[in-house]
Amino acid sequence: MKKYLLIGLCLLFFLGNKPTTETQQEETIRPLSEILLYCNTREFIKEMAVKDYMLSLAASGIVNDDKHRALLSMELLMNTNNKQWAIIFNYAKENRSCIIGGNRIILFSPRKKT
Repeated sequence: MKKYLLIGLCLLFFLGNKPTTETQQEETIRPLSEILLYCNTREFIKEMAVKDYMLSLAASGIVNDDKHRALLSMELLMNTNNKQWAIIFNYAKENRSCIIGGNRIILFSPRKKT
């Protein structure tokens, strides 16, 4: 009797753990060229952000990533009056920048590590 119970539990375990037929989606990294809104020369993009959208520089930095070697730097621009924001990506080997932006930015202060 114990053998049948053990065999039944083993069958239940193996049948319950069979792989599902659903295909799991793999995480993919999309190239920046697929998600950026607009690209043009560096001067044009910067002038558009500052003069047309009245954004001011809030942060800038160098892109240090092996996956994005084509990028040289990025800039975060904001208009705190209407909560608009934009990020400009500057390319390294060509006179090209791309911009992505949005509305309703919320700012947070970095926490100090203790």
